[in-house]
Amino acid sequence: MTGDRTVGGERVRETSVPDTVRLGRALLVRWPGRGGERGRSRAVAWAVRLGADRHAARLLDRLRRRYGPGPLRIALPGRRAVLLLSPRDVRRVLAARPSPFTAATGGASAAHLRPLGEVPRGEAENWNARRVLDEEALDAHQKVHRNGGRYMVQVQEETGELLDLVSKEPDLSWNEYARVHGRVVRRIVLGDAARDDRMLTDLLDRLVGQGRPLRRRARAVVRDTYLRRLRMYAERAEPGTLAGALAEAPSPAGVEPMVQITQWMAGFGGAGTVAFRTLALLAVHRDRLARVRSEFQGLPRRSLPSPVSVPFLRACLLESARLWPVEPVILRRSTEETHWNGRAVPAESVFTVIPAFFDRDRKTVPFADRFTPEAWLDGRAASDGAIVPFGGGAGRCPGENLALLVGTTFLTALLRDHEPRLLRPTTLHARRPLPQRLDHTALHLRFEPAPPH
Repeated sequence: MTGDRTVGGERVRETSVPDTVRLGRALLVRWPGRGGERGRSRAVAWAVRLGADRHAARLLDRLRRRYGPGPLRIALPGRRAVLLLSPRDVRRVLAARPSPFTAATGGASAAHLRPLGEVPRGEAENWNARRVLDEEALDAHQKVHRNGGRYMVQVQEETGELLDLVSKEPDLSWNEYARVHGRVVRRIVLGDAARDDRMLTDLLDRLVGQGRPLRRRARAVVRDTYLRRLRMYAERAEPGTLAGALAEAPSPAGVEPMVQITQWMAGFGGAGTVAFRTLALLAVHRDRLARVRSEFQGLPRRSLPSPVSVPFLRACLLESARLWPVEPVILRRSTEETHWNGRAVPAESVFTVIPAFFDRDRKTVPFADRFTPEAWLDGRAASDGAIVPFGGGAGRCPGENLALLVGTTFLTALLRDHEPRLLRPTTLHARRPLPQRLDHTALHLRFEPAPPH
């Protein structure tokens, strides 16, 4: 039985209690978005085995058929949570700037990226100040970061060690890849002094939920230890690093530098996951791999390619992020009452977007379950407005271009002279619909010498 609530004389659709419970179960399943060096968790392994994401997508589709495509209020006591079920509504909410929708600061998504729990909630001014710092440090409006050359050299240096490893033992698991990518992240964010500090990354992994959940007291110990180590590097931040850019910029009131740096560390961890999944996709889609390698033919042998010079490889990374979004939930808070097809939603409501549902919606996305990087080159994906692997509108990830720069450099170094073969899992296949969830920590690749051009 559905429920309605009167607001200003109009009626707002609301979930029934059973549907609210089902929705909570579906959306609270742990999401393996960010890559950690600690390997897979048991919760993620079981979620993959039970097909939790597939069941969640079916539930959202069932709710849309039952309640209609309009925004749906989730019946939670004391909360104004609204679920978006229509691509048109997603486009409206994400494209609005600066009002009536602003980035919400609470919820599962925020908790994933703010493991320190120190960011004030519900303060638009604080969010705007942090956003300005993010965009400046990450060079959000440029395809190539102002320090892109430095970062690309660092990526190439680290991938050189990974290639040495592959030359001795051709099989590559997530753990080996993550260790190398972790060094890249620490060098870009904190500097060369932090390169080998795996403990710092390990502590962050534990804070964002990789591995066994922490109890309150243990979490406090891990957080304090992490902060001490992080502050040590931040206080002597090297020029050209993201921490160095943060130190040079005036810090507005309410903006905690350690939280800012932690967000970058966690965000780049997710970018590493996207790149590793892209390797697996190219391993089973040999025609796309051939097209990627054909892009390399036009590059000087020792050149460091930016995303501009390898557009198809960049599109492959974007497509990987579409198929398996790193961010499970996008939240927007309404600053005033809004109207939807004759129904009203009160101000201070939190609108919830589930990217995995809209990115893979078979009713609106013809290539929903297929690896189709071409869609990012011909405009089908980018112009959709509801396909937002890196977020959308005012809340779009400011580190997207830098993450793609690092990802294309990483993959170019690995694929220039080698071809990947997917050993595990066998469920990933070019001729079958791609699975709703892909546990990157279970991927196992083999690198073989590539045939001469």
